Order: sequence, then C-alpha cells, then structure tokens
Amino acid sequence: MTLREKILKTFVVTIREINTHGGAEEFFKKYPVGGLYYGEEPAHVINGKYMGTQFDFETLNEIKKHSPKKLLVCADGCAIRNQTVMIGSQKSLGASRNLKDAYNWGKVLGMQMNDKGVDWILGPSIDMCFDPLMYLMAIGNDPKVIADIYREVVRGIQDQGVCATVKHFPGLGTNFVNMHIAPGKNVLSYDEWMKTYGYTYKEMFKANVHSVMTTHVTLRSYDNEGDNGFYPIATFSKKLTTDLLKGELGFDGAVVTDALIMGGNGVGDYVAETVQAFKAGADLLLWPPVEAAEVIEEKINSGEIPMSRLEDALVRIERMEKFRNDALENNSYDEPDARFVDETKIEISKNGMCLLRNDLNLIPLNTKQCKKALIVDITDDDDFSSNLLCSELINRGIQAEVKRDIYDKESLVCWQSDIEEIQSHYDFVIMNLNAHFVAQWSDAHVLIWASHHFDKKKKIIINYGSPYFASEYFPEDPTYIEANTTPTKETVGLIVDGLLGKMEFTGRSLL
Repeated sequence: MTLREKILKTFVVTIREINTHGGAEEFFKKYPVGGLYYGEEPAHVINGKYMGTQFDFETLNEIKKHSPKKLLVCADGCAIRNQTVMIGSQKSLGASRNLKDAYNWGKVLGMQMNDKGVDWILGPSIDMCFDPLMYLMAIGNDPKVIADIYREVVRGIQDQGVCATVKHFPGLGTNFVNMHIAPGKNVLSYDEWMKTYGYTYKEMFKANVHSVMTTHVTLRSYDNEGDNGFYPIATFSKKLTTDLLKGELGFDGAVVTDALIMGGNGVGDYVAETVQAFKAGADLLLWPPVEAAEVIEEKINSGEIPMSRLEDALVRIERMEKFRNDALENNSYDEPDARFVDETKIEISKNGMCLLRNDLNLIPLNTKQCKKALIVDITDDDDFSSNLLCSELINRGIQAEVKRDIYDKESLVCWQSDIEEIQSHYDFVIMNLNAHFVAQWSDAHVLIWASHHFDKKKKIIINYGSPYFASEYFPEDPTYIEANTTPTKETVGLIVDGLLGKMEFTGRSLL
C-alpha cells in the first residue's frame, strides 16, 4: 500500500461522503477507505441519492462490490431480518443483574450484525448514571455491576465473530451535555475516575474487547491543557487517548472517535479536527472528510506526525480485521435466528421489570374489586403505550379507558375537585408514564402535577422512563412499577400479567 492508502485505511465514511464524491464507483477509485458506517433506514434522500448516514441493505452490498479491498463495516445497531420484537434491553439488564441475559443480549447484537454483513458494532455503552439526565445512556452507577454485565455483553457479541466497542471514553454521566450539540465533561477527580470509569474500562479489556470509542468529553483532572488551541476533549487529547487509554490502562485494541461531525467536536474546521484526532491517537476516524487524508500525509512526510502513529493504528486495525476474517472463514458463530432474537428480548424485558413499591399491597390486583380502570396518559409524544395497556386490560376482562385531558387547558391548573370527580368513577387509576426527563413545561409534566391529586389507595404508577422519576417526582406514591423497557405489545402484556399476579416482578431499582 502507498502511504495515502494506509492513511485512508483509518477512515470510516458515511454514504453521504461517498455520494458527495461521485458515488461508490468513482469514490473508491480516488479514496480507497478502510471502513464504512451502516445506518438502517429511514434514510435521507436528495435527488435520488442517500445524503445522510442511513441507507438500505441492498445499497450496502452494492457499495462493498466497488471497494478494492474488504471494507470494515460498522453500525450502531440493526435489526435481523424477520425480527418482530423491537425492544431496547439495556435498562432491563441493569434491573435484572442477570448475567445470562447479558450474554444473550450480546449474542442477539452479534446475530443482528451478522445478518446484515456488519463486522463491527459501535456498542455497548458502558457509561454510568451519576447525573439524573444520564439515564438514557446508563444502567446505574455501580462500577462493579456495570463491569459484570458488560463483560458478558462483550463476550456475547464477540462470540458471534463481531468486534465490539465500549464507549464513551472517558465516560458520560457526571455532567449532562448532549455531545451532538456541545462538548461535555467528566467532572470526577482522577482518583475517583480510576475507581469508577477506569475500573470498568480495565474490566472490559479483560474480555478482550476490540475497540474503544472516545468522545467529545473532557477529563480535566487528567488533561487540563489544550493542544494546538483545541480544548482537551478526548477526541483531540493525546494525554487521554494515548497516555491514559493506551498507556496507563493498557488498551491494545483499536480506538475509534465518536462522530467527527458532532457539535461537541466542532471548532469550525472538519479537516483540522480529523487531523488532530488522528494525531492524538485515534486509530479509526468516524465520519471524517476524506480530504483530511492529504493533510495527514503531508504532516507525516514533514515529520509533524511520526510514522509510528500510523503504524500503531494499522496494527490495531489489522488485529480487528483478523478476528473478523477468522470468524467468517471458520464459521465460528451461530446462524442468525430471528426467533431467538425475539424470544430473548422478551425474556430480558420480563426479568428487568421491577415492583419498586407495593406498600399498600395493591398488586396483585383484586379483580373482584378492581373492575374498572382509568389510565392517565402521561407521555410526551402520543398515547401509544396507554392504548396498548388499555387493550390488554380489556382483554383480561377489566373495563378500562384512557384520558389525558384531566386538567384545565386554559389555565394549566390542576383542580382537586375536578380530579376527585374523575376518579370517583373508577376502582383504580394507572398513571402510565413515558416522558422525557427535562426541565420544561409540557402536557406530560402538567399531568404529573395532576397525578398527585389522585387517591394513593387506588393509584398505580407504571414508568417506562427515567429511574429518577420515582424519587424526584413521585416520592410519596406507595405503588410504583419500573418497567425498565420499551413499551410494546409484548412488554405491556407482561406488565398486565404482573398486575394480575400471573407473573412475579423480579427486577430491582437501577439506582
């Protein structure tokens, strides 16, 4: 390979990058990159061309044909063909602490990748939840629990011959900023960081995880000086990427950046950002502008970037490629099985459902007394999950209906007398909660206000959202279910089984 070809091997591009450079056939003649990101539809199409990050499976196979060498294809996730159950399993694992489930979830992820011909998954996320707003990315704040679960997830993925990635180094969860918008920060002292995030990463290395994703987050307790005018987010920080991750922690796999187009990474020059990330120690550059290859080549030729930096990257990438190629050649993985995927997702969800409080012994419901139910729809977007719940209760012989307009829309005030009148017509009331945990004034948040006026002796909270809701918004409610899963026909059916005593809630709090 020429020097330029070696450099381009570190580039993981999007379909947009390909199509803005003449399409696959022309692109690979000029830019023989090593990697491709695959995002499943729905896709962004302009004038018949995919101009985002998502595209269809047929196009993926067509792109592969035009590459002069085998591409290392990565994805955040994808569905297996014929899969019918679409459930997110991460929170369920945190609530069940079931290591067999953790391994099987990894196996499911590996099967999904293999079914679509994806070599490398950009997951799992092993972040921790020290900030209430981080519940979307984390399953708790106990580093041992996180390490125990995700070692098994990584094993499950890689036993399917798919390279796993742990992220987001140096760790989200101590201070909430969305890195798509602006750079974040990890605020822990170095000693605390080593006991928490440092510990979990070292445990992942024991599982031989093939990749670590750095992200646009600072760790000022380790690197508080910018390089070349850049803030020392991990993406740009040699101290964090090379000295800490590869050096002190001893990671010998491939380091991939988080997407290089994010606002948290932006300093106004995509090419300069890509060059700095490579210089800092990133081995794989996610969503870079291909023009950056020429600048990296110039800096290697001038000695500004040592050749050893490129050689180190290539060794780490080739280790990933060998693992994947060996698995494909030896068929050392299970045949992708949609039925196994569906059944596993349901089982994991079941095991993670938690009866957080049952102080009044309302659950299981006494169906001789609880014949008529009101479901208060506390959701941000629609009443999908509430209607599912209503249908399931009706199917079990309980009269049920969904309401949302239970407060004064003009004044945005919840009147006690109105609530008393509403609840007098029902034997029990379910607050079906699937709202985003944000400080804003929305229908869902006014409905949370209204929920406090209902009689606690007949009120049940079912929460699909933040585990912090229980203590932050409902500290006084005696009957509370943490679903820890995505509301689907399957999972809502399981919850109703639990309400009626046909299933035991075995999960525990994430916190």
